[in-house]
Amino acid sequence: MVHPAASLFKELTSVPTAPFYEEGPAGKALAWIKKNLGGRVAVSRSTGGFVVRYRGAGPGPALAFAAHLDHPAFHLSNVTAKGARAELKGGLVREQLPGARVEAFAPRPKDNRPQAKGVIESDGDGFRVRWTEAPKPGVRPEFAVLELTPWELAGRWLKSRSIDDLLGAAASLEALRRLAAARAKTNVTVLLHRAEEVGFVGALELVRSGAVDKTDSIISVETSRELPDARPGKGPVIRLGDKACLFDGNLTALLDDAAAAVKLRGVKCQRTRLTGGTCEATAYLGHGYEAGGVAIPLVNYHNGGPGHVAPEMVRVEDLAGIVELLVEAGRLYPERTLRGRMRVRLDKILAGQRRGLLRWKMVS
Repeated sequence: MVHPAASLFKELTSVPTAPFYEEGPAGKALAWIKKNLGGRVAVSRSTGGFVVRYRGAGPGPALAFAAHLDHPAFHLSNVTAKGARAELKGGLVREQLPGARVEAFAPRPKDNRPQAKGVIESDGDGFRVRWTEAPKPGVRPEFAVLELTPWELAGRWLKSRSIDDLLGAAASLEALRRLAAARAKTNVTVLLHRAEEVGFVGALELVRSGAVDKTDSIISVETSRELPDARPGKGPVIRLGDKACLFDGNLTALLDDAAAAVKLRGVKCQRTRLTGGTCEATAYLGHGYEAGGVAIPLVNYHNGGPGHVAPEMVRVEDLAGIVELLVEAGRLYPERTLRGRMRVRLDKILAGQRRGLLRWKMVS
């Protein structure tokens, strides 16, 4: 039986995605939310992405699962009957790109049927795509993705051109669905960001706009490059930090306790600093949020295979495990005095005692 998060991931990958061209998976996610969560959540939209809020504990801080809807791809310009300029957006393995096959799409594709197909060629410091199947006259595709499987289940392996991070989005939404279905007395939010692959742009825009409350605790939900101490099949990873920085200790302790609880149910977890990349927890930490991270070990990170581009791969049991870990963290969250709840408490102290400060006359 296919795990519900894998089924949702299949739906999200039924359309292509790229930085700034996330309309396809965003639409699929919103349709799933409407069908499976309905009136139990509130959805708000912004130019940075979507915020999905479940409030089972009423007003107050929330535990937020943060994932992104884009994956590295190419923006197309100067489109002709022979080819187009292809500007790489995100961190694909550049030396593997010449000769790689791509599929080109309109800005808002409804499915995985491309408008054109081609081959990537070097063009000075950049790239071009040479059409092998040219677009029809008058058609101008705007972005292209690697011609790799959108979704494939092969034994215990899940493969896709864009696991990072549509799988994190699927895991976050499935965890939220389970908490909402159980009417859990907790507050949980899912943040679905745009344009992560070009510098956390969607997350930074949500912060700038005030869409994410400073009292919330943020958990980045990612897939990250496998490492010697983060192996596929050994469970999701509690991420102590990324390449840029270490994560919040109190929030990591919450994840540790969640891991201990799910271990009693046979769910394996790993715990290490994943230095293969930088995730959105760092963006939130930089703006004063309490932030941590979890990740699924990823094979062929950013489609970098053994000498050629290849689908990204994860073990299906790790996907099931990360959903269990997130659900347990959501259940434990109301019992914890994390930074957001502490900030609320301290603000109340100040509000109640500030009048005494105002009596003091500064000595000249």
